[in-house]
Amino acid sequence: MDRVRLYFKREPSVLAIYVVLALVLTLWVLSNRNLTTLSVTVTISQKVPLVLATIGAAIVIIGRGIDLSVGAVLTIANVTIAAGTARSGSSVPWIFVGLGIALVAGLVNGICVAYLKLPALIVTLATQSILLGTALYILPNPGGAVDRWMKDLPLLIIAGVPLMLLLLILVPLLTWYPLQATRYGTALRSAGGDAAAAFSTGINTRRVEMSTYVLSAFFAGLGGVVMSMNAGSGDPTIGVPYTLNTIAACVLGGVALSGGRGTIAGPIAGALVISFLGSLLFALDINPYWQYVVTGSLLVLAIAAPLIIRGISRRKEFA
Repeated sequence: MDRVRLYFKREPSVLAIYVVLALVLTLWVLSNRNLTTLSVTVTISQKVPLVLATIGAAIVIIGRGIDLSVGAVLTIANVTIAAGTARSGSSVPWIFVGLGIALVAGLVNGICVAYLKLPALIVTLATQSILLGTALYILPNPGGAVDRWMKDLPLLIIAGVPLMLLLLILVPLLTWYPLQATRYGTALRSAGGDAAAAFSTGINTRRVEMSTYVLSAFFAGLGGVVMSMNAGSGDPTIGVPYTLNTIAACVLGGVALSGGRGTIAGPIAGALVISFLGSLLFALDINPYWQYVVTGSLLVLAIAAPLIIRGISRRKEFA
């Protein structure tokens, strides 16, 4: 219990976003009085792709980078699986092909940014353009198919618990440990906080930086796989909103855009808040476009709140 209190004291933004998440979830439940196990299972499965993509985006930002190709990587994985399955009749090999393409995209981003020292903003924006163009070439219009088992998997319930809920819990936990309790996590924060100081202590900052983009692409690719399961088909524009949403989720979850600071727990809550906002507005019969207004307002508030708190603290010190 003391560890939890210390954690929230050190990361107040995480506590704040979980309070917001609890409020949004409560309102969503109250506005959906006819919830069933099936509807809850489907809703949870729809949130998983954004959560997965956000985990990868958070790793990049903690390492003082930015990845604008997240949505495009998710899209190319989805399109590859759907189009490949429609032609060959089996999704299994195309899942690996889709993930392989995602990893190659992440590796290219990492090499260009870490070793060639090209601006991350430009590199990942170019990667986004290339991947989205490729996705349109592979599948000009929404369509394709996936195996029956892929469609059924998001609806699977194990011992009364939806499989996607287990995935939503286990993947972050498996990610949290390497980032908090291993040398890699220490190296990531050190390189993100002060690359020169980290390098002087023997950390291979270039390798760490490159790895963040590979991990980001991997998680976005996984998001594309789950998206294929949910949709049962492919769409060359399906991942476009994900890029900005992942960055917003990271900021809402307390990840510093300046690098070196942040957790995985916060961005995950941020992703769920953004995702459930759409569901809540739909349940309240409000135009879903208002989600962008609410998300933007929360984003500004999340950025401004620490500055306001610091200003108040300084005034008290000099009072």
